[in-house]
Amino acid sequence: MYSALSFDELNQMDMNTRSIPYEKYFGEMELPKEEKETRIKLAENMEDEFLYVMSLMFTLQKYPTPNWETARQEFFDRYKKSLNGYVTPNENFLAYMTALSYEVIDATKRNIDDPYYFSQDRAKFISENESNVSRSFQYDLEAIAQGKTKKQWVAIMDKKTRPTHRSADGEIIGITEPFIVGGSLLMYPRDVSLGASSSEIVGCRCSVKYLSLIHI
Repeated sequence: MYSALSFDELNQMDMNTRSIPYEKYFGEMELPKEEKETRIKLAENMEDEFLYVMSLMFTLQKYPTPNWETARQEFFDRYKKSLNGYVTPNENFLAYMTALSYEVIDATKRNIDDPYYFSQDRAKFISENESNVSRSFQYDLEAIAQGKTKKQWVAIMDKKTRPTHRSADGEIIGITEPFIVGGSLLMYPRDVSLGASSSEIVGCRCSVKYLSLIHI
């Protein structure tokens, strides 16, 4: 527990950084410049909202019987708020957000003595991942609406890239078909609608290039 520390003091502690600066994280992805800028702005919005949740959880853990449901609902509400103007979530995506809110709280409770789980770095890490998840969902809907017919998996080929994602790099399929990546089905990188394993989603920096039939 960190009852003797303030939230600001906790964030000044020496911790291993997991997040990546947004300009670098999104800058390396094979996306149009406008889409990269959109994901950066969304991540910044999310960080403001999720940092509040980190602070709330930090305060709650000081009490003998924390009301974790308050923090879970706050996470969901602030996630939804951050999407305004960037993503229009459907029923399936709202269900994903609900499941994620429980995962965030459960992970915090399991790691109650680890300062990272209340930190700004964690807020940034979640923000970069969820900006990617939510905009990938919206980007796919927009491509379908624009009449795109094919899609191509594009991996960042560096030392962090999963072997399964290296194997998927360059694959072109119909826009309504799922990619098969490491045994998981994904409509696009970080897609959760078909029950993909978290090992194929978390931290993924792959992208999709949408194509018209004439380009194939």
